[in-house]
Amino acid sequence: MSLPLLWLAALAAPSLIVVALGRAGLEVERLRTTAAGCAAACMLACASVFVSPKLGALHVAWPFAGAHPALGASLFRVSELSKFLLPLPSTLWLVSVAVTPRSRLDAAGLERTAAATLSTTLAFLTESPTLLVALWTTSNLLFVGGLSRTEHHRARRVARAYLWTSASLLAAGVLLESFTTRTPLRDAGVWLIVVAVLIRKGIFPFHAWIPEVFDSGRMGPIIRFSAPQLGSYVAVVLVVPHASAGVLRALAILSLVTAVYGAALALVQRDARRACGYLFVSQSALVLAGLDCTSPQALAGSLVLWLSSALAFTGLTRTVLALEVRRGRLDLTRYHGGYEELSQLAVSFLVLGLACTGFPGTLGFIGQEMLVEGAVREFPALGFFVIAAAALTGLAVLRMYFSLFCGARSTSFGLRRMLLRRERVAFGALTALLVVGGLLPGTIVASRLEAGHAMLHEREQRAGGVQE
Repeated sequence: MSLPLLWLAALAAPSLIVVALGRAGLEVERLRTTAAGCAAACMLACASVFVSPKLGALHVAWPFAGAHPALGASLFRVSELSKFLLPLPSTLWLVSVAVTPRSRLDAAGLERTAAATLSTTLAFLTESPTLLVALWTTSNLLFVGGLSRTEHHRARRVARAYLWTSASLLAAGVLLESFTTRTPLRDAGVWLIVVAVLIRKGIFPFHAWIPEVFDSGRMGPIIRFSAPQLGSYVAVVLVVPHASAGVLRALAILSLVTAVYGAALALVQRDARRACGYLFVSQSALVLAGLDCTSPQALAGSLVLWLSSALAFTGLTRTVLALEVRRGRLDLTRYHGGYEELSQLAVSFLVLGLACTGFPGTLGFIGQEMLVEGAVREFPALGFFVIAAAALTGLAVLRMYFSLFCGARSTSFGLRRMLLRRERVAFGALTALLVVGGLLPGTIVASRLEAGHAMLHEREQRAGGVQE
């Protein structure tokens, strides 16, 4: 067996092992331990692209000649864009397994998390439109499957309506873009894909479903579904190379409005879950705003923000979930106290939240600086909206921090409610990763700049081909 196939098997095996053991009836705590080990193994397999030149240039062609445009030029490949994205799903998988409370953990959830990690990792490995549609649909099925309980009926109904609409639009857009040669129909296909991405990422006016699912659904599945931002990847692969400058500019404007709007609504929420939902809407929109191809630096800033927001948002919402298990539903209109008992959780929440705002010393700061500096000359409004969104996000995070951890000393905590060792390690590692990435960003920034140049070069080539 060739090295690429061995490596792909190594990527798929950890998830398949967890699913098989879960179906075999392995006890939940043992399955959790196995899942943690498998997630770590998957992370190492993904990280091997940084040390192996052969894997770093991996290209697996379709097993038959003359592949149709709907199938794409290759089955799987590793590009400069995907290098830093590949370890992301398995990293989020490991964090999820480590910090999910026992009361919220079951074998079915561990199986779905493993399967979702595999589907997202494979999506980041391909540019095939057909395969992306299949993996997009698979992720929808796994997410909706996590909302199967009766008490989550409303969240399931809302998610189904939005997500199946987005999947249908994506499939229709791919069909029009791949099977037609007439320019109006191809343009219509691009617009259908754009709308599918807007729905998936919760961009105005299709944003309402995300806070609703955060509020009335399960936080674990929605975090797992949202944080990797598969919608951004589909936009990079299927929209950016083909869309006109006007389409990308409209996409950027909608995203900027959503970033400010989401952060402003997060600031006034009474419930921590809904605040997290609107914070994700804002963070997700900022990533998409930088993909209008204004400059390589702006693109690179958006790609850095992609990594930073995925890690920071996952950590932030997981701290809220850990706190909710200990206290019940979290009301942001009063001060709960508890800093003395949960000081590490409080510090992690603050650092992770500030990383979402682009606070100096975190990876988010590098991304926002590059995004503003690279695009403000061509699109001055971008800088204003990014700064406004960051300021409002910072206020929302500080409001949540003061409400959740400050105030009179809590008397409701006992030793049994202190952080567990695995929680301390997971939150500490996420915090350290964002800070170290912010202090030593050279490798990440260089890779994202190269990816931005490659995206612009591909777009110019396609534009030249159309003109000819």
